[in-house]
Amino acid sequence: MDILDLVKEVLKDEGYEVSATVGPETVQAARERHPDLILLDYQMPGMDGISVAQALRGGADTREIPIVAMTAAGRAAYVCHEMDASGCLGKPFDIDHLLDVVDRLVHTTH
Repeated sequence: MDILDLVKEVLKDEGYEVSATVGPETVQAARERHPDLILLDYQMPGMDGISVAQALRGGADTREIPIVAMTAAGRAAYVCHEMDASGCLGKPFDIDHLLDVVDRLVHTTH
């Protein structure tokens, strides 16, 4: 099981509605669905997480969506800053920490 499948399974088990996209598809999906939160990995095929975050932050309809940056722990501070992230998860991360970050951001933005 890869990290995307694991995160999806954990969040679904907690009652969250989850959809997953990769790279440029993320920007279009966010515009169409306006999710409560975006978990955004730095490394994705087609477009890195910083570029996706910049596109989201540049859109009037997506700039306020909280983004949680996910990246290797050694790069976490840089990536989180560049993504203008609301939260940050250095990989590997603890599932309880993931759930705490998601819960905090989902419930403080509503």
